[in-house]
Amino acid sequence: MKRYISALLALVMLLSLAPTAALADSDMTGSENVKTLIKYYEGCVLTAYKAHSSEKYWTIGYGHYGPDVYEGMVITAEQANAYFEQDIKAFERAVNGWNDKYSLGLNQNQFDALLSATYNFGTGWVEYYAQSGYRLAKYVQAGFKDANGVPLPDLEIADAFGVLCNAGGEILPGLIVRRINEAEIFLYNDYHTDNTHFVYTVLDANGGSLTGGNRVQIFAKGVPYGTMPGVKRTNYTLNYWADTDTGSPILASTIADKHRNLKAIWTSGSAPEPVRYTLTVNGGSGSGSYLAGESVRIVPDTKLGKTFTGWSVSGAEAVLNNDGYYYITMPARNVTATALWKDGCPLGDKCPTQDFTDISYNHWAHNYVDSAVNAKIFVGTSATTFEPETPMTRAMMVAVLHRLYGKLEGADTFDASAIENPYTDVGKGAYYYDAVMWAYEKHIALGFEDGTFRPNEKIPREQMVTMLHRYARMMGWADDESNWADFSSFSDASDVSVFARESMSWAIGCNIISGVGGNRLDPQGDATRAQVATLLVRFAGNTF
Repeated sequence: MKRYISALLALVMLLSLAPTAALADSDMTGSENVKTLIKYYEGCVLTAYKAHSSEKYWTIGYGHYGPDVYEGMVITAEQANAYFEQDIKAFERAVNGWNDKYSLGLNQNQFDALLSATYNFGTGWVEYYAQSGYRLAKYVQAGFKDANGVPLPDLEIADAFGVLCNAGGEILPGLIVRRINEAEIFLYNDYHTDNTHFVYTVLDANGGSLTGGNRVQIFAKGVPYGTMPGVKRTNYTLNYWADTDTGSPILASTIADKHRNLKAIWTSGSAPEPVRYTLTVNGGSGSGSYLAGESVRIVPDTKLGKTFTGWSVSGAEAVLNNDGYYYITMPARNVTATALWKDGCPLGDKCPTQDFTDISYNHWAHNYVDSAVNAKIFVGTSATTFEPETPMTRAMMVAVLHRLYGKLEGADTFDASAIENPYTDVGKGAYYYDAVMWAYEKHIALGFEDGTFRPNEKIPREQMVTMLHRYARMMGWADDESNWADFSSFSDASDVSVFARESMSWAIGCNIISGVGGNRLDPQGDATRAQVATLLVRFAGNTF
């Protein structure tokens, strides 16, 4: 089924044939469940074919497409499986790349869902579709959150998947089922192919035009359809939507119990042009012209250092729905809604650093420190202080790296008592003892020639970067040197010590460190607690 794609997808598929970008830091792979699912939907054809005469290359096996496939080519089932395993690695790299680039923090089923879609669309679909306005691609780039950082409702995500089902200008039911299946995997870890959570509806405007032009809409299975899509036809009035199989009217109260094809049934004669009323939204989105009784979702803007507290509405009421959004039911009058904020962390009462008096919500590193504290990688220096500008010590640095390592799935159990302590200034009673022993064993941080570790010595920025690079190498995340950067353009590039130059190149190339302003790296400057928290979140945010 992979080759049954529309002309719109052709460019995306060509992009998938181009050399892939450098390996991402994430290294997730598709589960056996999703591999079985992809094979099920793709089907296996052992003789080369073209699904469309316009296609440049031929296809064989489980959707293997490219210049290495030629007319008349025949392969075995074993060769088809080999092509599949070869192909899927490129698609895994693509999804891992988005996972890192857009800080998605994907779990296994979410990764699987996007992997299946990518196998179908090609490795370039997210960037290409986002430019083309498709919601699913834009949602990937936004981390499946709205402009206010609120997670999208399940039905909205499912509908965004379901729209991408055209092939050669035709809607294919098989593709819709696959899209819904991917949405159910993404949302509910449900690999069943019988679509247990959602159903699709193919809409035929029957001479009219649908709002937004969509011809497929996804509905929650087992509940009433609710509001049907808007549709217009010049000099006609919509009578009802009819099930094309039975001719029965489908109403808002009808249970969405199965997949359906619906056709608009019209009555000749123009209906009076309905009166529309203006909604003006200040400090958010939702402004427009609406009918009386129409429910409108309003979304506040995001303001740095501010917490959204609600809406001031003139002429109506903003009601918080269970999907996390506010809605206004338009009356027969114009309405104005104004977003209200207060100073404070956007997470409000859930702000991880709210007890610290020295890391205010408008501090440049507030959000990074929030993430690090929430992940329990950083702790305060006391119950009420974080000391963001306090220089990190060598002991502090290995302690946070040790905590980060402990959060990783599959991290080995470390027993500090099994290590012979090589340092004269690291006592067993110290809070950092286990971390220092771990760093010694893993070659993350070593001591000095005089047999000391110097735990309380301030750590320069170049040492911080070096420790982080060694950690990344230990995890197998820093082997691709094509990502490394030339930092010779910085005014103080010569101040980087020989031992740290490779690590600095890696950190800059991976966008972990970017300098301190004035075109300076400040390699010998003290690394502060706020700086380290920021770098760690940039480096390993997806593992939190």
